[in-house]
Amino acid sequence: MIRILSVVLVLLVTWSCSQHSTKPAAVTFHNINAKYNAIWQADRLLISLHNQLVLERVENFANELPIFAPVDSAFGISHKLEIGNLIRKASLVIDRHQNSAYLDDAYLLIAEGRLLQKDYKNAVETLKYINTLTPDTKTQTRALTLLYQTYLIQNDFESAEQAEAFLIENELTGTDYALAKAFEHQQKGEITASINALNQMAGKIKNRGERSRMYFILGQLNERINQGSQAKEAYQNSMRQKSNYELTLRANIAFKSLDQSIPALEKMLADPKNEDQKSEIYVSIGKIYLEQKDLDQAKIAWEKATKNNPNKGELYYQLANLFANQIKDYPKASAYFDSAAISLSNTHPSYVKAQKLKKDWNKYVELASKIQHEDSLQKLAKMPLSDLQTLYKQTQAKKNQRSDSLQKIQAQPQKMVVTFTRRPASSDQQSFYFYNEQARIKGEQEFSMKWGIRNLEDFWNRKNKQNTTISTNTNQTIELTEKSNIPSASLQMDSMDIWLNNIPTTEAKLLASNKTKEQALFELGKYCKTQMGENALARQQLKRLLNEFPYSSFEAEALYLLYLSAENRQEKPNTRNVLFDRFPDSIYKLTILQLETGTLSDTKEVQAEKAYESAYLLFKSNEFDAALRACQQLRINYPGSKSEDKIVFLSALCQAGLKNTVEYEKTLKQFVQLFPLSPLKAEAEGRINAIPKK
Repeated sequence: MIRILSVVLVLLVTWSCSQHSTKPAAVTFHNINAKYNAIWQADRLLISLHNQLVLERVENFANELPIFAPVDSAFGISHKLEIGNLIRKASLVIDRHQNSAYLDDAYLLIAEGRLLQKDYKNAVETLKYINTLTPDTKTQTRALTLLYQTYLIQNDFESAEQAEAFLIENELTGTDYALAKAFEHQQKGEITASINALNQMAGKIKNRGERSRMYFILGQLNERINQGSQAKEAYQNSMRQKSNYELTLRANIAFKSLDQSIPALEKMLADPKNEDQKSEIYVSIGKIYLEQKDLDQAKIAWEKATKNNPNKGELYYQLANLFANQIKDYPKASAYFDSAAISLSNTHPSYVKAQKLKKDWNKYVELASKIQHEDSLQKLAKMPLSDLQTLYKQTQAKKNQRSDSLQKIQAQPQKMVVTFTRRPASSDQQSFYFYNEQARIKGEQEFSMKWGIRNLEDFWNRKNKQNTTISTNTNQTIELTEKSNIPSASLQMDSMDIWLNNIPTTEAKLLASNKTKEQALFELGKYCKTQMGENALARQQLKRLLNEFPYSSFEAEALYLLYLSAENRQEKPNTRNVLFDRFPDSIYKLTILQLETGTLSDTKEVQAEKAYESAYLLFKSNEFDAALRACQQLRINYPGSKSEDKIVFLSALCQAGLKNTVEYEKTLKQFVQLFPLSPLKAEAEGRINAIPKK
């Protein structure tokens, strides 16, 4: 009888503990098993992985640290087993404890494991799913904040805004959200907003190491916008945390650099503990000397930094950022980015960025040089002819003097001839171009096929070097005189005439020079905004364009780019008003309205469609003028509507009906540019091609 009762009791307990049962006993049983078994073990694994991530993280203190440090893909590979165990433990709750209250916690642990693997797609889907489980407020807040953060890491700002709107609407914001918001501002280059957010949250972070790191980032951000006193205070706060030696040392170096205390930095050089950081200290010393206009001492310091730095590419990258962001010497920044792009290994975290910055700053210097060249020519054009001739003769005399000095040095007998023998290259050196014989020979062959046999001289790559008269070579003049018996003075007069011919002394030449300068100023301003993201440089060039060329053909687009790059609250509406007044029918005005209005509601979309139909009926009735006015009003009242492509196309047809060929062609080209996916694009391109060319 006792045995029978025991079996019945076991069966009753087993039945009542089914994971699909909603009875209190069953729910309690599964809650206890889920929380103190699978969830507890998975949570310990996650904490261990996060600690390991901090230990293995290699920070690049020379550059601005991101608020959320990226997870290295190598971490997911090296800790594949631990992350797999974390996900497996959390999955047990989903498999065996469906009725427990910790199902949402299990999914959150799985999502965090996937984030450590950099499996963003599945992590996002898991985080979204948590919100459908009616989780508790704490888990929901953590999940949605992680979702917001994940979108920001991927630079998906549109999705991040939607996640943020849900967080704010449901009052689920907290410390993690505030840090994510600061990170968003940092990603977008909104430094002041990022500083304001970090100032509020840095002191509230519980983990001492992370708190120290946030203060260091706060110092870097303040230093970036030349807020020296605030930066020093932030670096001091970072040092006070005493979290780890490297971060504290870096904060100390940054603090003493802002204090311009060279003796204090030199004292740090003598400390054996700072042996690995000597190159960084020398860079800071060089920076101070440069700010004191002592370029010789700055060069000496940077040379020492190179000797003590096994990674010269990293040093070049630091110096490039220094010249670009703080010293504002852009040609030197471009040269250092060139060196960094060549010297950095392709596995370096800054390699891809260095390649892009090299391209960006090379383009910047190219356009800036073109503007400077035209400015110089126009200044020369204002000088009297006699002064120009004197200037040319003085320049040529200096060139001849330098050439004679060089010839004397070369003519001196050599006391000793040193012969260098190239050592066989090791396997590690084969990647260097000049150590790799096969790569070098192949390069010579490719060069010869493209350019032919060329002498090592200035402007070797010009097809017609007669046009490059400014760089006339004295040695070439002597050689031509000897071969053709032409007097040297005659050749010098010919070269002077060609040089003078390049100076815009006539109205036509001055007009051409101004056109080149106007085009270069616009291209430079546009490139700074759209490609480089340098708002301050973009504003500088665009304002100069509008000041020097008040009726520029690029005025509308320049005003639009100024509006986008404006950071001052007063400057943006002023630029907007000028654009709206000067170009009321401009595509850029409508684009701004669309940016400000956002997505239309369903009711507005219906109204826009009905208004379009009315405008189309006017067009069918050959009332082209009324139809065109209706289309213009439509785009103002309903910017960004789903019918916008049809409205713009109808505007073009109305221009054709009014026999306004110039506006007709202009509107069609704007249509093709704005609506590349429209089904009307092919017809628009066909109409453009059918317009008779003048």
